[in-house]
Amino acid sequence: MKRILAFIITCSLSSLAMAQLKSPQEFLGYQIGTKITPHWKVLEYYKHVSTQVPNQVKYEQYGVSFEGRPMYVFFISSGKNISRLEDIRKSNLQIAGETKGSGTVRDMPAIIWMSNNAHGNETSSMESSMMTLYQLVNQQNSASQKQLENTLVIIDPCLNPDGTERYNNWQNGILGAKYHPDLYAREHSEPWPGGRVNHYYFDLNRDWAWQTQVESQQRMKIYNAWLPHIHIDFHEMGINAPYYFPPAAEPLHEVITPWQREFQTTIGQHNAKYFDQKGWLYFTKERFDLFYPSYGDTYPIYSGAIGMTYEKAGNSSAGLGVYTDQKDTLTLVDRAIQHHASGMNLVEIVSQNSSKVVEEFKSFYTKANSGELASFQSYIIKYEPNHESRIRSLLDLMDKNNIRYYTAEGTFKGLDYSTKKSTTYTAKTKDLVIPGNQPKAALVRVLFEPEAKLKDSVTYDITAWSMPYVYGLQGVASQTKVSGIKPYALEKVNNTIGNSFGYAIKWDGFSSAQLLASLLQKKISVKRSDYAFKLNGEDFPRGSLLVMSSTNKAQEIQKSLKELADKHSVKVYTISSGILEGAKDLGSSDVKTIKAPKVLMLAGEGQRALNVGEVWHYFDQQLQYPIILVHPKDIGRIKWSEIDVFIMPGGSYPFLNDKTQGENFANWLRAGGKVIALESAVAQLSAQSWVKLKPVKQDTTAKAKEDPLKPYADRERESLKEYTAGAIYKVDFDATHPLMYGNKEYYTLRQNGTLYQYYKDGAGWNVGYIHENALMSGFVGQHLSKQIKNGLVFGTESVGAGTIVYLVDNVLFRNFWDSGKLVMANAVFQVD
Repeated sequence: MKRILAFIITCSLSSLAMAQLKSPQEFLGYQIGTKITPHWKVLEYYKHVSTQVPNQVKYEQYGVSFEGRPMYVFFISSGKNISRLEDIRKSNLQIAGETKGSGTVRDMPAIIWMSNNAHGNETSSMESSMMTLYQLVNQQNSASQKQLENTLVIIDPCLNPDGTERYNNWQNGILGAKYHPDLYAREHSEPWPGGRVNHYYFDLNRDWAWQTQVESQQRMKIYNAWLPHIHIDFHEMGINAPYYFPPAAEPLHEVITPWQREFQTTIGQHNAKYFDQKGWLYFTKERFDLFYPSYGDTYPIYSGAIGMTYEKAGNSSAGLGVYTDQKDTLTLVDRAIQHHASGMNLVEIVSQNSSKVVEEFKSFYTKANSGELASFQSYIIKYEPNHESRIRSLLDLMDKNNIRYYTAEGTFKGLDYSTKKSTTYTAKTKDLVIPGNQPKAALVRVLFEPEAKLKDSVTYDITAWSMPYVYGLQGVASQTKVSGIKPYALEKVNNTIGNSFGYAIKWDGFSSAQLLASLLQKKISVKRSDYAFKLNGEDFPRGSLLVMSSTNKAQEIQKSLKELADKHSVKVYTISSGILEGAKDLGSSDVKTIKAPKVLMLAGEGQRALNVGEVWHYFDQQLQYPIILVHPKDIGRIKWSEIDVFIMPGGSYPFLNDKTQGENFANWLRAGGKVIALESAVAQLSAQSWVKLKPVKQDTTAKAKEDPLKPYADRERESLKEYTAGAIYKVDFDATHPLMYGNKEYYTLRQNGTLYQYYKDGAGWNVGYIHENALMSGFVGQHLSKQIKNGLVFGTESVGAGTIVYLVDNVLFRNFWDSGKLVMANAVFQVD
C-alpha cells in the first residue's frame, strides 16, 4: 500500500511540475527564431526548466567568460540517472583509466555532450538547444523519456558568450518590426570584428587542445572531468549551403578507430532518413575533415568519443531571414528547427545503441592504455638548461589536457626530430618522457608524432603541429616502451636575492621576456649584453639581462626582482663585479639600456580580426605589457612622436598609399621608429618605394612545360599543386642577430609560398631563411614545394634612424606556436 501511495504522489508531483513547465515559446513570448534571444535569457529558460523538472535536470556553472558572463552545462536524463550523477562520472573516468577503480559499463548510460555557439554569430544552435531541452523533458514525449533511461545528455548552451552577445546586441539594436531578406540590407553586414570570435578575437573552435583562451581552459576542465562518449558541435556555414552532418570528409587521422568511423556513419544515415522524410537537402563526406586536433569534433574523437560537427546554412549574414542565391528565404526559424531535429535524432540513435557505445568507449581506452593506439611507444624531450622555460610551457599544455609524463632511464631507439634520421639515445635525469600507453594515448600520438599521414591532402586546416617543433625542443620519437618511470617535476624557482653589485638573467625563453616586461613596467632599469658571457661558471647567451643596483633603488629592486622572477620561474644570478668574462664591461656603451617602448597597433575595419587578436592577447595576457589599439579611421590622430613600436599583423593598410598619412608614417620611421610587420603586411611594405625588401621571383618554366589539356573533374586536385594549408619548415638563422636571441633551433609554420630575396651589400640583415630540403612535416603541393627554398622569412632593414622587422610567417599563430613568442619579444625589446 505504501508503494502504491508513493507512486501516486510521485506521479502527481510530476504532473504538477509539467503543468508549470513552459515551452520556449511560452516562456519567451515568441516562437524560436522570430527574434534573437539574448544569452542571459537563454540561461533563464534553462534554469526555469531545471526548477520545474529538478529530478531530470541539474546544472553546474563551470566558468565565467572574459567579459564576466556565466558559463554552464546542464545535465538531462531520467530521474534515476540524475540521482546518481556523480557516481556515473566517477565510474566513467575509471573505465577510461583516468582514475583508480574498477568502473563498470553495467547500467552506464551513454553520455552525449552537445556544444552550441562556439561561434557567437551562428545563432541557430543556441536557439535550437532550448527546443531540444524542452522536448527531452516533456512528459508528453514518451519516446524521449524512454531514451533518457539509457542516455545522459549534457548541453552547453553557449561556448562563446562574449561573441554571442556582441552579435546579438548588434542584431537586436538594428532590427525593426520586420526583417529584410535582401542581402544588401544592413542587418546582413556584421560590423568588425564580428560575433564569431571571443573577446580577444580568437576562434574558440580552433582552441580545444591549445586552450589559450580562458573560456577554453574552463570548459576543458569539466569536459575532461566527464569524457563523454558522444560529442556533437553545432555550427553554421554560408547561406547557400544546405546542411552538413557526418560522416566526415577525408582526411581522417589514422588513430581514429574503425568503430568511431562506423558509428558516425550510422548516426549520419539515421539523420538522413529524417531529413529525407522532410525533404530537407544536406550533404555528407565533404569539406569537414577529421585531422587538425583542436576542433570541437576532433579533440573529442582523440579523447575516445564519437566527435561530430553539424553545420546549417546561416552564419553572420543570415540574420532572422535572408534570400539565398536561389531567392529562397533562409529563416532562423528553419535553421533552428533543423538543428533541433538533428539533436533529437542523435539522442534516439545513441539510445538504440547505448550498450554498444559504452562498450566501445571502454574498448578505446583499453587500447589506449595498452599502447595499441600508439604509432610510437614513447616520446623523449631532451632537457637542456637553456630550454627549461620551453619545457615548463609544454608541461602546462600537457597538464591542461591530462596528458601523463614522467622521467625514466634507459636507451631508446627512434627518430630524431631535428635530423629526421634514426638514432639511439640514452635518457638523462631531467629528460621528459611521454609514454604512448596512457588514457590520452590518441591525443598524445596526434600532438607528438613527427609527421601524421594524410590519406587526402584536401584539408580544412593546417597539416602539421608536432609539439617539439612548436616549442623548439629536441627530442626522439621511439618504438621503445618506457619502464621504470618516475614522476616528473622541475624544481620550483625560489630566488634568494641579497645586496649585490647587480643581477644577471639569462635570455633563454619567453619567461625571460615576461620578466623583462614586468620589470620595465615597475620602472626598473634593465640593460642587455649583445655578447655571450660567463658568470661564476654559468653561460649567459646573447641578449641576457643585467639589472644594476647603482641605477635602481637597491631595496625596492631586490623585493620586486624576487617576486617577479619567482612568478615567472626565472633564475636570477648575482654579479659581484663590473667586469664580465667574454663580454664588454658593464660600463661599456655597448651594454645598452632597454627602453620601455610604447607599442601601438591598428584594430578595426580592414584588419583581420584573428591576427589582431593574436597580437592583442599576446601583449595583454601572455607578455602582460601594454599595447594601444587604434581604429584605422583614426590613424590621422596618432601622435607618432610618442610611439616607439608599430605592429602590423596580417591585414590591409591603405594608409600606406595615402600621400599625407603615408608620409607622416615614413617620417616617423626615419626619425627612429620601429615597425614589426607580419605576413601580408610585409608585402604591402615591400611595395613602398623607400623599402629595399623584394619578393623572390618564382620560376614558371616548369608550369609552362605541363600538358595544358587537363580533365575538368581534376580541377580541385590540380589546384593542390600550388597549395599548403600549413606545413612546418626548419629555419636557419643568424644566432648573433638580436631578433633570434635565445633560440637554438626554430621551426616555422608556412601557409603559403611567399619568400623574399636575400639582402645584398648591407641593404638589410638576413636573419632567418629557408634552404633546400627544409620541410619537416605537413603537406605542400608539388609545385609549391619546389618554390619554398632559398629565401628570407625573417629580416630587418634600416630606414633612416628607424628599423623595420619583417616576420613573413606568423610567429604568433593562434598563440600556441610557443617558440614564436620569444621571436616577437625580441622584435619588441631587443632589436634596435
